[in-house]
Amino acid sequence: MKVLFLKEVPGAAQAGEVKEVAPGYARNFLLPKKLAIAADDRLIEQIRQREEATRRRAEKALNEARELSARLRKLTVTIYAKTGEAGRLFGSVTNADIAQQLRREAGVEIDKRKITVEPPIKSLGPHEVEIELHPQVTETLRVVVAAK
Repeated sequence: MKVLFLKEVPGAAQAGEVKEVAPGYARNFLLPKKLAIAADDRLIEQIRQREEATRRRAEKALNEARELSARLRKLTVTIYAKTGEAGRLFGSVTNADIAQQLRREAGVEIDKRKITVEPPIKSLGPHEVEIELHPQVTETLRVVVAAK
């Protein structure tokens, strides 16, 4: 008997899987405890369509991240900051500053948590920061810090 598992059953399946199980196991254990439901052809087709849509969305997100990566590769962001003696900044340039400047200069919306500034930018001149656009796509952005 084919069943769709609603919850994880150790040793049997993860939630969301469709598996063939013994009719007695399904009838006496899985179905009464609401761990699974009987999977007919219509339900299996719905699951397949849902998985296909999820795969297409993930593929689209990856392609968009690659396109944005190509744009960022050509881009240099300039940030103006107040400086003190010997070109040292008052404070540092943060990932929020970089995200805001990206929005202003290039119209690119990137979450500040996706921008990694290591080590902290505390001096004038060119620097590089990592931006995670997608779990599989990371790009290096050039940031130039200039005196105000």
